[in-house]
Amino acid sequence: MIRTVIHLLSSRRFRERGGRAVVEGRRIVEEALSSGVSFQFVLYSPRFLQDPHNKSVLARLQAQSVRLLYVTDRLLESISAVETSQGILGVIDWSLPQRDFFPPTVGPSLFVVAEAVQDPGNLGTLIRSAQACGAHGLGVTRGTVEVFNPKTLRASAGSVFRMPIFQLSEDWVECAVGQAMTLRTTDVSAHRAYDEVSWTEPVIVVLGNEGNGLRWASEHGEAMHIPMVPTADSLNVAIAGSIILFHAVSVRRRAGIFQTPLDVV
Repeated sequence: MIRTVIHLLSSRRFRERGGRAVVEGRRIVEEALSSGVSFQFVLYSPRFLQDPHNKSVLARLQAQSVRLLYVTDRLLESISAVETSQGILGVIDWSLPQRDFFPPTVGPSLFVVAEAVQDPGNLGTLIRSAQACGAHGLGVTRGTVEVFNPKTLRASAGSVFRMPIFQLSEDWVECAVGQAMTLRTTDVSAHRAYDEVSWTEPVIVVLGNEGNGLRWASEHGEAMHIPMVPTADSLNVAIAGSIILFHAVSVRRRAGIFQTPLDVV
């Protein structure tokens, strides 16, 4: 078990080949548990038991017949991917489905695409913002850091389990255009700002690698920029995405359109 955890934390190939990932810390373990994710096993240490409320987490795991292994704080610290272990770590069965966009049963869709996003912290934060604003789903393109990278999972703070996330096919742009979805991406040289475009139609916000995105945006999509003072020239993808998504939802709410991220077909 210990060797399995070490390999899963250090090797993307090992995670993808086995369809497994590591969740660490009470919050993300609880989120996975509440979302019905299947656990292979869970390691916990005396540190986790210092808080009496944590016993309820172990009870829930036991009720689902999850294999629990009691280890020392020192051992868990030695394999932990975080600076200070909270005393609990689990291995889950999880793989990313490959699919294209799906229409929600109510209202116009709002999807996010992470295109060639390299930093796992940025991807996790983007997932967290997308879920918080009620996006219907998030697709990742080839070349994007994996969703179940340990740093991505931690940065998502459990949001990764609360919204549809899927691997996009190579022809995802054609699929989106075929469904009459508007594609939008960011470009500092774009003429229109993000608050000067309509957000009430079905939209896909594409964030990440601007260079790659603009090649298809010139033909199929629309570019927009986020106004900034002259001394600033860019924002990281997570911040830019958060600004745009919450603005889009604000516009929709004023128009009487409310997000229903779980009401999909």
